Amino acid sequence: MRKLTEHIYCMDANAETDQPFVFYVRGEKRSLLVDAGNSPENYRKLLGELQECGLPQPDLIALTHWHWDHTFGVCAAECPVIASEATDRILKNVSAWNWDDASMRERLATGEDILFTYDCMKKQYPDTKAIVVKRPDITFSERMMIDLGGVVCYLEHRDSPHTRDAVMIYVPADEALIGGDAHYEDYYDNDSKYDRTRLCSFMEYLNAMAFVHYLKGHDEPEISKTAVLELLETALHDPERTVG
Repeated sequence: MRKLTEHIYCMDANAETDQPFVFYVRGEKRSLLVDAGNSPENYRKLLGELQECGLPQPDLIALTHWHWDHTFGVCAAECPVIASEATDRILKNVSAWNWDDASMRERLATGEDILFTYDCMKKQYPDTKAIVVKRPDITFSERMMIDLGGVVCYLEHRDSPHTRDAVMIYVPADEALIGGDAHYEDYYDNDSKYDRTRLCSFMEYLNAMAFVHYLKGHDEPEISKTAVLELLETALHDPERTVG
């Protein structure tokens, strides 16, 4: 585990299988895990790293959005999982999917899934039929506050450039905003491009928030508020350009 701020740690990502950074927020009484990784294997790896660092196991998990790399580790978790109602609606549908190769390829043909995800799943899972998609235990519609003891986390469901079900997690004690993948392009519903309206709205939201650390799911775990806004400004003027 890598310590990023006074109360926030992260487990490193693995780009080969699209395993994202997973964040851990420690309070005086409880701890919150942000996302569960892309598989039970990586979730158990995270628990092992927490133990090695002398950190308690998570009491709660909050999901930033529905994508497989952030949610498929949930089935190995024993603590309650929190997500937006929007995320739960999508996971309800995904939980009914079959994971044999023929079914996965059919979803590629219909556009329900994307080739990058297919390729990464094949690397992460020796047998994709072992995939289990678990829905959250607790849902909220717009906002939710979690008091970890001396550290308060504010969860807010917002539209984002990446997904319509994004949950932003604000930790004011650390001047940190955990965005997960919210600032990336929309790979599923907008042909891996930015929607200008959603992008502008998200930039307005970030501008209005008081944070120093922006924590994200891939590439690097932490950048500044100025840096993430500069990335999005670049995308605003060239929406087909990929940004980190």
